[in-house]
Amino acid sequence: MKLAPRAYLTGLTGTVAPSLATTLTKHGYAIVGQHIRVNTEEDIARSLTDVMSSQATLIVHLALGPIAWAQALATHAYQHKQTFVYVSTASVYDDQGHGPYTISSPVYAKQGYGLYKYQCEEAVRAANPLAYIVRIGWQIDPLQSPSSNNMFRFFAEQIKSQGRISVSSQFFPSCSFLPDTTEAMYRMISNYIHGLYFINANHTWSLYDIAIKIKHHFHLPWTIEKTDNFSRNDLLMDPRLPIPFLE
Repeated sequence: MKLAPRAYLTGLTGTVAPSLATTLTKHGYAIVGQHIRVNTEEDIARSLTDVMSSQATLIVHLALGPIAWAQALATHAYQHKQTFVYVSTASVYDDQGHGPYTISSPVYAKQGYGLYKYQCEEAVRAANPLAYIVRIGWQIDPLQSPSSNNMFRFFAEQIKSQGRISVSSQFFPSCSFLPDTTEAMYRMISNYIHGLYFINANHTWSLYDIAIKIKHHFHLPWTIEKTDNFSRNDLLMDPRLPIPFLE
């Protein structure tokens, strides 16, 4: 009997990895390995030992951790002919947010999370020329969970603090529903060669538009206030991985 392909995912206590595990399992993968928090060189070595023992054919790195960890995993995958995916973010672009962006748009990450993720991307590229790097936007949990790092938590925190949602009509975020994001990742791995990809379902709507659409889609009793005090365009454009969005 043919054994199921094995996938090793970092970040399984995060937002995207659990959904990706569900998607890959649905498509016949076995999710293998331990959840290991990595901060030191010893942690990196322990992670690599676990990857080796897992006999994974696919490694997807979603966790936060040292840049050296991303590089080590990418190197290991290249040396052992394993498919490697690094999950990055729309935040790598200029802090001014002058999108929309295509895969040929230059990156001007200057600080913080965006710079860190881009440095991880660069480390992965240098270590593994066959790596997939996929930039994603703000995730939306269709279960409306306020506990994970997704758009519903942002809305829930606003309602808790001020009794309403105040969002800008001048902020255009990349975003998508979690299951759609991870299905697109599976299609990317299954059907496309290595390289840089974007996953984003929103092509035209502001965060205010999205909040209104979500309110009506889920029949929520939200009070939504339109503002124009934050202007930014973070839209990622990549026609290769189309996914549905709110109607």
